Amino acid sequence: MRYGIIRDGKLLLVPEGTPNAKPVIFGEIPEFDQETQAVYQIGPVDRGDDIYVGVEIRYVEIDADELEEFEELN
Repeated sequence: MRYGIIRDGKLLLVPEGTPNAKPVIFGEIPEFDQETQAVYQIGPVDRGDDIYVGVEIRYVEIDADELEEFEELN
């Protein structure tokens, strides 16, 4: 288990026993299409008993040059 505190909107991981530290729960990385999507970690949320760090899936733009280069490698 990791512990942390939120300072200025950012998560700081700290040793267990640090004053005001809470357990940190990281969101699971879901299934996604690696060719058209990317997974990003989103900001920490203090839920009272713990700090939750979630993830979101975003679509990525692939330009034609990158696509050709990728297809040549595979």
